[in-house]
Amino acid sequence: MKFFFFFFLMLQVQLLQAQEIKARVLDTNTKKPVPYANIILSENRGLVTNEEGYFSYNAKGQELPEVIRISSLGYEILDIDPRDISTEIIYLKPSTVELREVFVSNKNLSAKEIIEKVKEEVSNNYNFSNTKKRIFLRESDFSYVRRFDLEVDKSTIAGIDQNLMNEISSQVPKVSDSYKEVLADVYGNYDSQKVNIIKAANLHNPKSTESLEELTERLNSLFMNTLKERSYLKIRSGIIGIKVDEDELKEDFVVSGKKKEKTPEEKEKDRLQSRKYLKTGSLAKVQRLMNGMFWKEDITFNLFDKSNKYRFKMNGFAWIDNATAYVIDFEPKRGADFKGRLYVNTEDYGVHRLEYENVKPLKKFRLFGISTADDVYRGKMIFTKDEAGKYNLSYMERETGESVGVHRPLTIIEKNKHVKGRRKQNELDLELKLNVSQVNKLQLVVYENEAMPAGSLDNIALTDDFDYQTFKVYNPEFWSGYNIIEPNTAIRNFVALDADAEDL
Repeated sequence: MKFFFFFFLMLQVQLLQAQEIKARVLDTNTKKPVPYANIILSENRGLVTNEEGYFSYNAKGQELPEVIRISSLGYEILDIDPRDISTEIIYLKPSTVELREVFVSNKNLSAKEIIEKVKEEVSNNYNFSNTKKRIFLRESDFSYVRRFDLEVDKSTIAGIDQNLMNEISSQVPKVSDSYKEVLADVYGNYDSQKVNIIKAANLHNPKSTESLEELTERLNSLFMNTLKERSYLKIRSGIIGIKVDEDELKEDFVVSGKKKEKTPEEKEKDRLQSRKYLKTGSLAKVQRLMNGMFWKEDITFNLFDKSNKYRFKMNGFAWIDNATAYVIDFEPKRGADFKGRLYVNTEDYGVHRLEYENVKPLKKFRLFGISTADDVYRGKMIFTKDEAGKYNLSYMERETGESVGVHRPLTIIEKNKHVKGRRKQNELDLELKLNVSQVNKLQLVVYENEAMPAGSLDNIALTDDFDYQTFKVYNPEFWSGYNIIEPNTAIRNFVALDADAEDL
């Protein structure tokens, strides 16, 4: 009897394991990962590999599909029974394109003529109907402090010297990162959307600036201990100066005490408010991505809207989904901002894939020792073709970033006309040198796409209550049983300085 119980238990474990697949897709020849490969599970359902070639699929108690189809640009399609995946590695074989067949159909069009065909066929090629999309949205934020120097030229305030400024500079985190992950249903089309969040996670590092805050409080305390009654400050940076009176000093330089413990009612209010903010922010990010589709007018990435500003070049052919695609490179002329590559179907002129990046800052500003530059704007769009011949969004990625530089003098003078002697009491002269870069990356994966009945968009019920947790250490169990784009190495290794997690 015990034998049969053990056998039954082992069988259940094997069945449960069989419902989930985790694998990495590699190139057969180079053994390098194949990023953003399409993992087709069934019609209108699929995943993509992440930038390191990993993917996972959980059937959630249902039977696995009989066949999983894996396809990527430049590779032969691989149809594989998921039950035959005995290892965690799947190899894709590079494909060879029969150029003779391509030349019969392409009529030797120039790259510029192909681009015009793409623009003409957008309305026929892409699915503009309202659909329900199950999506996974990942937002990654990175901050890089490349320089932060506080050089003391003069200080008459005890304790405020170059040693303190060096300590403050050393406590500033040079690199910090944070991530938000959202699983949601998106209803609508490329012009209008509604979002219902199912589950969300926040990886953040609240301790990353705590040591700096402690030093700032120490600096404030030194100021407060030195300042005389009824003093005021004259703060000047270059030709710009302001006056800070006594009341403002007491408000701005008071050392903060311990935070008051929140009541259960206040915590519940914060919990609901955090979810409301996350939902509003997630909708805004989805809208921002959808509004940047390549065929739209008056967008930052203006390749098709302002195609006359770009130079196009044929760069051969590629094989994707049993079809050939033109490989077209583009670069700017006449002051355009982007370079990149697109893959266009040779038969219907649909864009399978598009990659782009800026070649110069989109905006720059410099005045009085302060400079800013919008110097990162790059992205990807990947589309898959359904059985009706329509292209649907499979994966979209966009990175934006800016750099800020400050190189300015800072003078703080304490003055007091109510004490005997000189009006000037103390003086602190600093030179501030700061260079910071920030990058925001949005990744959106669509892995289910269902048609919606006409008029049903207005009747979608929306909710603000869903499972949302904040972590200070990456938690691989949180997404167990859900299909998402696999986390990369940086996310898997994420650990905040304070590893005690706290749910919101």
